[in-house]
Amino acid sequence: MINYYYRKIKLSLFVFTLLSLNLFPNTLLPKIVDNSLWVKSTSILDSSSVDSVFNFAVKNNINKLFYQVRYRGDALYNSNLVPKHEKLDSLFDPLNYILQKTDSTDIEIHAWFNTYILWSSDKKPIDGNHLYFNCDQCFEVDLNGKSDISIPLHQIHSKSWEGIYLSPLNPDVNTHLLNVVNELISNYKIHGIHLDYIRYQDNFYGYNQYGLNEFENQYSINPIDLKRGIISERFGYSKSYVDSMNTNWEKFKSSKITEFVRSIKYLLLSNSLDLKVSAAVKPDILEAKYRWYQDWESWINEDIIDFCVIMNYYDNFEKYNNINRIINSKNLNKDKISIGISVFNQNQTEISNKILLSRFEGFKKFALFPYELEKDTINWYESIYNTLNFYID
Repeated sequence: MINYYYRKIKLSLFVFTLLSLNLFPNTLLPKIVDNSLWVKSTSILDSSSVDSVFNFAVKNNINKLFYQVRYRGDALYNSNLVPKHEKLDSLFDPLNYILQKTDSTDIEIHAWFNTYILWSSDKKPIDGNHLYFNCDQCFEVDLNGKSDISIPLHQIHSKSWEGIYLSPLNPDVNTHLLNVVNELISNYKIHGIHLDYIRYQDNFYGYNQYGLNEFENQYSINPIDLKRGIISERFGYSKSYVDSMNTNWEKFKSSKITEFVRSIKYLLLSNSLDLKVSAAVKPDILEAKYRWYQDWESWINEDIIDFCVIMNYYDNFEKYNNINRIINSKNLNKDKISIGISVFNQNQTEISNKILLSRFEGFKKFALFPYELEKDTINWYESIYNTLNFYID
């Protein structure tokens, strides 16, 4: 494994030499077809900030912006269904502003929609119309029966805690989210919906009462009894029965996420809208499926999603490349795969090396996370985009 790592490093150094001498054969380095960038809410709170994002996109040949429209149950646009982002001027509409600026360009605006995460501040929302206050049964519940709505926000939480989540098992939640998306696509000429946090917070969540009742009505057992060992061989149940019920429960939780993704696709089709559906997903296929119930491989194969952005944020070179090898081993359609790379935990050389090696392996779509004005100001991104945009015609 170590020898493999060093061979890759030597290869990347060789590639950079060829690049500098303009001697690299284009047949070995496919042209980038999607040069995408995530733009967070903090980068679009006023017109001058959006201008900076736009200028950066033009300068670096970026053709897709994953532009945040929903951060924590709010709207960075004009909505009648959800309150506006708390730090946003009530008169400013960042989504409308960027759409106007990009209207005569080839830059696509994909509405970045944080789906099930609802809140993560240490203080409650200011606006009383926020869903946080208005649907006690809508929240995620863990294996011990603790609802996210009961979590004291001001207390210190574990490092793995991300925030307050809505439950994918509650039909009212998914209806609400679908209505929010419908309002968005009806009022704005965007190019796509980019779903993020389209998952459970972790595998010990997913015990909202609505889901428990539905599963029990279907299989005549309570999933909590199953997970606590009451439904087990020790109490007279056969191993095959216990195993099958565990499998059914895992599939049940996963199906609720998949059903919602499918409903987004059907919503666009029913409105005859040529919009793309994409999702930011956990990078390891098996872990995504069995820990977060995010079965993105099936979304691709079922064609209910146009592409997935694999959040391959590992700074470790070997871990990063292992994710790409797994994807390649699955023979997934690379037209439906974009490699997401983080800029917050590694330097430009590390990022450029990863991009080059991914291009060697046939990947042609990339997304950087995130845009930061401070880095833009000092041209921090320059060498990375030289690597992304390099191509010999």
